[in-house]
This record gives sequence, C-alpha cells and structure tokens, in this order.
Amino acid sequence: MHKKKSSIVFLLVPFLFFGQLKEESKYYNWFDQVLGQEHTGLYNGKWYLDFDVNRIYDNRHAFFRSDEVLMGSVTYSGQTYYDIKMKYNLEIDRLLVQLKSSSTASVIKLIPDKIDEFVIDGSRFIRIDDREVEKAENILNTIFYEVLLETEDLFLLKSNKKVRNRRLGDTGDRMVYEFTSANRYILSCNEKYYVVKSKYDIVKIYPELKKEIKQFYTTNKILKKSEPDRFMKRLFEKVVQPSQLNKEL
Repeated sequence: MHKKKSSIVFLLVPFLFFGQLKEESKYYNWFDQVLGQEHTGLYNGKWYLDFDVNRIYDNRHAFFRSDEVLMGSVTYSGQTYYDIKMKYNLEIDRLLVQLKSSSTASVIKLIPDKIDEFVIDGSRFIRIDDREVEKAENILNTIFYEVLLETEDLFLLKSNKKVRNRRLGDTGDRMVYEFTSANRYILSCNEKYYVVKSKYDIVKIYPELKKEIKQFYTTNKILKKSEPDRFMKRLFEKVVQPSQLNKEL
C-alpha cells in the first residue's frame, strides 16, 4: 500500500505535486483518485447490511445525528482518509463507511482496533481501550468517545449510545424498533477517568470549586436542558479550566 503510493509520487512529483497538492486532505484525495478507492485500506473490514431498514419507528434510528451518510475523515491502520461518506451506529458502536468502486457502492463496517480516530459531521471521536476506563464504573462498553473539550490538563468526553426498544407499528401487525439515547459524560484528568452524571460527581473531583460549580448549574438551567453538551463544555471552560490555570501560576 504505502510502497505503491511512494512510487507513484516519485514518478509524478515533477508534473503534479508542486503548486497543486498544498493541503493535506487534497493530497490524500489525489491518491485515492489515482489508485481507485477500492484499493485503499478502508476495504479491510466487513460488509454491513442494515436489517432494520423500513422497521424504524418515527425516525428514532440507531445512528449518530442521521441515518443518512455524513461526510468525515478516519485514521485507519495509521493512514488518514478524507471526504469519506460514513455513518456511526450507536447501538453497536461501529463506524460504517460507504465506498464506491467503478460499478458498485459498498458499506463496510470498519475494524474498531484499527481506528485511531474519526471525524463525522464535524464531531471528533477517539478510540480508548476499555481497560483504561474499567475502573471508572461501567461506561456502557463504549469504544469510541466524542471529544467535547481537550486541554493540556483534561479531556471532556462523551459516550454516545443508543438502546433498542421493540414496539408494535401503527397498524399493529408487525414489530418495529425505536432507539433511545443513553449517553454519559466522561472526564479524563490526572491519568484517571471519571463518569460525570451530576454536579456532585464534578464536586467530588474538584471540591475546592464546590460553590462555583453549584452556581453555574443554578444560573444555566435552561442551557443544561436544551443543549447539555454545550453546557458541560462551558462549565469546564468557564469554571474548571481557569482554576487549573491559576494553580499553575
């Protein structure tokens, strides 16, 4: 794979490389155009069939944001691929990519251990070994965690999960499914992982900020209810992180 790409670059650099391939994403997209996407390492996965098609109740599907393909990028087996059509199934915690050959389109379920990170619809996810978080209670068997905030001192992560529920369809003659969210926030700091379910969990980690944390919860009730991700991010940006910076001064 890499040797073939290297030889192509060596032959074509005088004609194409300078002035045309300035951005990294364009650089890798150019590779895929030359080699054909069917020759990339993304085909190192399993075929995926969605057996729930036409059996989802009220559009309550199992996917991240949309059951339609979204654009993104993925670092797979050490190589980053850009402008990839993908879906993230939150029930089985698997990343699916849609690849086109010269005649057909295939949906591939990528091997989790080969994924370092991916970005889907602008949201970044990283893979964390279960053994690293096993001491932080049960985190729903999550492999991939959405990065909400990253600083030198901490990672604010989100475990996105959806749970399958069975119910009869509107006509009452067949079984359909609806998926409900079961998300959790995870804090990584001081080489430890913490499950954050409430303000009291945060106070346990930062007891010196008890007053400030409670005040933030009180004054941002509406934001917490309407945009919980934004609420958590702002809490750590406005309350926790400034305190950590002051300690370092």
